[in-house]
Amino acid sequence: MDLLRVIAAARGVRAVAAFALALAAGCSPAGAQPSTSSGLTPPAGWTELPEIAAAAAAALRADGVTLEGSEAWGEPARGCYAVWLALRGPHAAAAQVLAGLEAQGITLADVVKPETADGIATARFEKAPYRGRLRARASAGRLVALACFANEREPASCEAPCTTLLGGLP
Repeated sequence: MDLLRVIAAARGVRAVAAFALALAAGCSPAGAQPSTSSGLTPPAGWTELPEIAAAAAAALRADGVTLEGSEAWGEPARGCYAVWLALRGPHAAAAQVLAGLEAQGITLADVVKPETADGIATARFEKAPYRGRLRARASAGRLVALACFANEREPASCEAPCTTLLGGLP
């Protein structure tokens, strides 16, 4: 790989990590190192992106909420990415994820909020150059959130893998 492509790839990872930071900050803060696995199987051709998972985990810092797990996958050549987070704390609610995302300047559409603190929230989101979908499930003080998104490179090619991945969230 030539130097220009290496630099472009590094910039792309930083840009996706910055977006994952915004998503993570929208979820909730955390304090401990992650230890739980998602159990999700990334789409065929997608690879683990530990630097993005670490960036998302690093964005979560505060008292009262613990980060149980953080994972990220993607197919950077097509511009497809996914970030999974599991949090535990007394105020972990699916609707808080949506409010947090809006506070980060992420535009939401097709929002579905649970009627109680426990339940599932879903939404489409956009913050240039990324567009994607989010699914968050809260139950008994635990929140699991999965965001799957794409940049402008090949967004249509990311739709089916994202649908499959989001459908696998327990």
